[in-house]
Amino acid sequence: MGFTLHIPYSGDKVQNPIMFFDQFDKLTGAIYQASREATVWPEVLRQICEVMGCTSGSFWMLSRRNAELNTTCFWGQTAEAHQEYREKWLSQDPWMLRLDRFPSAEGVFSPSNIVISDAELEATEFYQGYLGPHGLHYGGGSFISRRADFESFLTVIRPKSAGPLTDHELSMGTRIVGHIRQSVAMLEERLEPMRGSAGLRVCFESLAYGVAFLDSDGRILDQNKGFKRFVAKCKGLELLGDQLMVADGGAVKPERWLRSFAIPRARRGTPLWVTVRPIPSSEKHPVGIPRMAATMEIRDPERRGSADSGHLEALFGLTPSEARFTSQLAGGMSVKEAAETLGIAEQTGRTHLKRAMSKTGTKRQAELMGRISSLD
Repeated sequence: MGFTLHIPYSGDKVQNPIMFFDQFDKLTGAIYQASREATVWPEVLRQICEVMGCTSGSFWMLSRRNAELNTTCFWGQTAEAHQEYREKWLSQDPWMLRLDRFPSAEGVFSPSNIVISDAELEATEFYQGYLGPHGLHYGGGSFISRRADFESFLTVIRPKSAGPLTDHELSMGTRIVGHIRQSVAMLEERLEPMRGSAGLRVCFESLAYGVAFLDSDGRILDQNKGFKRFVAKCKGLELLGDQLMVADGGAVKPERWLRSFAIPRARRGTPLWVTVRPIPSSEKHPVGIPRMAATMEIRDPERRGSADSGHLEALFGLTPSEARFTSQLAGGMSVKEAAETLGIAEQTGRTHLKRAMSKTGTKRQAELMGRISSLD
C-alpha cells in the first residue's frame, strides 16, 4: 500500500520539507501531551494554525458527563476581538448556526464553503462587521466528537488573499484530527474516574500531603499541587516532565515500590514518609492508553496538621476570629506570631486560644494541635 505525503505551499514557495517534518512532529507531540495536561490545548491550536497556514482558530470540547473535560480556546485573536465575538457575533456566526451541514462523520476535515458560499458569506452582517475587518475569510473544520454526551469541534481560518484550503491541506487536517481524536479519548479515559466530581478535585488539591496517580511505567497521570512541592524536598527523587525519576537516573517502577518507606530530605530534617499503594484493575485498556497502576503519597512528619478556618468554625463552633487564630497555630506559628499575622494583641490571641480549647474539649495547646492534626 503506497503512501504519499504532500508538502504544503507557503506563498509561491514549497515549504522546506525538513522544517515541515520537524514542525509536524512537534505538533503531534503536543497533541498527545494534551491527553495528560489539558492546559496544552491552546498551544496545540496555535501549532495547528501555523502548520495549515491559517491565522486564527478555535477548539472546544463540551462534555455533559465530566466537567473536567470542558475546554474552549481561541488563537490569533486579541482579547478584545475575542470578547467582541462572544458578546456580539457568536449568535450570528454561520459556522455555529450551520454545524449540521458539516459531515456527520467524526474526524473528516471539511472546507468552510460547504457551510456557506463566498457570496452568501460576504453578504452577511457577521462578515462585514467582524470577519472582513479582522482579515478572515477561508477556513475549515471538523467534529472531533459528536456524541450525545460529548461534542468537540476544531476550526481554522485565514485571510481571503491566502485562498481556500487546498485538497492537500484538507487531507493534512484530517490526519491532525485523527491524532486529536486519539488524544481526547486518552484524556477521557484518564478523567473518567473523576467524572462529575469537581468538588472532589477541590478536596484533592487541598490535601495536606502530596498525592500522585502513576501508570505502570511510573509516569504521572495526575497529581495534586502538594506533590511537586514534596518531591522537591526529597533527596534522590525528581520530576522530569511527567516522569518520576530516582537518583541513578532510572524511572520509578511502582511494582517495586509497593510499600511504605522513609526518604531523606534534600536538606536537614526528619525523613519524609512515602507510601505507594497498588490500584487493582482487571480492565483491558486500548493500546497506547496508560493504565492507572498505583497511588503515591508523600507526607512531612514535621508539618503540623492544618485546617481551613471555615472547617474549624463548622466542626467546633468557633467564632471566625477564633477559627482564624487557631488555624494559624495549626500551621506552625506561635501565639505571638499568629497574633502579629492577624494584627491583634497577643493577649487577645491567648483569649482566642483559651476559648478554642474549651470548645474542642482540650486542656493544653499541644492537645488542641493534636486534635486538629487528626483532621488531615
